[in-house]
Amino acid sequence: MTVHDKAHELGRTLRNSEEYQAFLAAKKNLDSDITSKTMVQDFFKKKLAAEYDIMAGNPENKEKSQELQKMYELIVLNPKARDFIHAHMRFQQLAADIYKIIGDAVAEGMDLFGKE
Repeated sequence: MTVHDKAHELGRTLRNSEEYQAFLAAKKNLDSDITSKTMVQDFFKKKLAAEYDIMAGNPENKEKSQELQKMYELIVLNPKARDFIHAHMRFQQLAADIYKIIGDAVAEGMDLFGKE
């Protein structure tokens, strides 16, 4: 079995995972409610913008952080939005774990600026 075959197998396993299936179900449920979907989209847009600012070296904007916190507090009161956010976080954690496992497996060869 080649590396590509294993990758395809991993893709199928992910697609059939409990985390991904819960994410798809939560997304379908969210898509049925435009108000909830807009709330989640606005939250993710603002969250991503705040993360980009920090990655660009800008200090954390307390006002934006408080706005995100208030948005999240509203989201958890909305079952469709809350379920989507939680399912999204669980699937993202699974994906991050897989990326780390793969990265750790090839870390030695990828360490261009390693120990000299």
